[in-house]
Amino acid sequence: MQKLGDFHSASTLSDQELVDGLVHVHSVEAQLAASKFAMLAEADLRGVGKKLNSSSIKRWYVSAARITDTGSGQQVALGHWLGDHPTVANALADSMIHAAHAKAIADGLTIVLLADGTLDATAQNKTVDVLLDLATRSTANAVSRRAQELAQGAAEDARARYHAEQQRRREDERRRAEGLNNQDEPHPADERGPADSPDPTERENPLPPTPPLSLSENTSLNSFNVYPLANGRSRIEGNVDKLTAEKLLTALLPLSAPRPSPEGEPDPRTPTQRRSDGFGQMLDRHLRGSETSGQNHTGNVNLIINLADLMSKKNQTGEQGEASRTDSPDHAGGSDRGTASTPISKAGDQSSDSADWPFHLDWTGPISRHLTQYLTCDADLTPVIVDGAGVPLVLGHTIRLATSGQRKAVTIRDRCCVKCGAPAEWCKVHHLVYWTDGGPTDLRNLALLCGDCHKIVHHTEWDIIMGSDGHPWLIPPPTDDAERQPIPSFYRRRKHSG
Repeated sequence: MQKLGDFHSASTLSDQELVDGLVHVHSVEAQLAASKFAMLAEADLRGVGKKLNSSSIKRWYVSAARITDTGSGQQVALGHWLGDHPTVANALADSMIHAAHAKAIADGLTIVLLADGTLDATAQNKTVDVLLDLATRSTANAVSRRAQELAQGAAEDARARYHAEQQRRREDERRRAEGLNNQDEPHPADERGPADSPDPTERENPLPPTPPLSLSENTSLNSFNVYPLANGRSRIEGNVDKLTAEKLLTALLPLSAPRPSPEGEPDPRTPTQRRSDGFGQMLDRHLRGSETSGQNHTGNVNLIINLADLMSKKNQTGEQGEASRTDSPDHAGGSDRGTASTPISKAGDQSSDSADWPFHLDWTGPISRHLTQYLTCDADLTPVIVDGAGVPLVLGHTIRLATSGQRKAVTIRDRCCVKCGAPAEWCKVHHLVYWTDGGPTDLRNLALLCGDCHKIVHHTEWDIIMGSDGHPWLIPPPTDDAERQPIPSFYRRRKHSG
């Protein structure tokens, strides 16, 4: 039996034993993968999953192998595909290729068929043979690139056939209209031999209304996925056609352009960060709905609340929250800043991100107090109170909403983002005293903030208060101004300086 090493014994192997062992393990991996795919497909055909009290073999394999639904589904599907393509299955079982090669070949054929759905079995087998030959000599990535090239060629061939057939039909119609297509003057097609004759049904089948799309414009190849990560974030992947990419860039580029600060300092964000911020703003604009309604709020957000957790949290923090709320200060530029504009969950509040904070979103799960307050500034908020089993007990109505008239009034007063001067159309209506801390939705408690500044105010020590002059004043953090002297809103700073 061949000598193999592990983390305890690998150091005892000779160089040749290491090389031979690696080759052997790689070969066995391929053979085991072929067996796994074959058994998964057979178990799926037999309905073994239901016999194991699961809805399908895919669902059973998710728990048995501790993998994702997507990973399990892909392996079952690949098992079925290999059963229909024995040349690839045999190459995998004989260790001529690896599992990644087999998946690349299967995905490659799918792409080619999406580029030209008219390919017959012979053409499909030829495509598989070409990709398999490359797989035995190169990497799975090389197979994927070659599949893209074949798909591009298939799309171009399909378009050429379409236009040639369209031209032939136009020529037939012209000849018939001129009375030339008769027995006295044979049609050129009649001079062709049997081998050259088109299929008898070819002329009877109508052409599709449009020619086949090129690979870059084929929306059938589009994909877009959002994958949750272990740290609570998400990874976004996509592959889209040219027109969709053009729409995305057209909408995204103006929102991701560098924006200097009011003092003229360069935008500190990297291009990647600017594009990410712009993408978020683009989603905000979409969720606001019809611009003609005068509303400028984001789409409805459901906060799911477990009643027991909510009552427990309320009992823990109720007194602190009440002590933190005071009347809004009347201040136009002095030192009486009060605490009403400083929410209890600023960056230094450790309880804001605690695990028992009871609010969570429909799709992405629990959220911090920071995000709860951020959402409730300019979004329709619907609380859904549930019991321990997740059954809704109370469905609340929209309880935070700046009306169209209020937004117009705030826009007339502030003109732009009160911090950086971004256009009002880019701005949210921000509660100076957070709505979750009891702040009312009235003009004296509202101000315009763009998306970037909105995040800064929520997640740093920047504060905003309403002065006795009826205009917002910004309070910089101690790192920017040790005395935290109030600063007029952007429009009033520029108006006075002019």
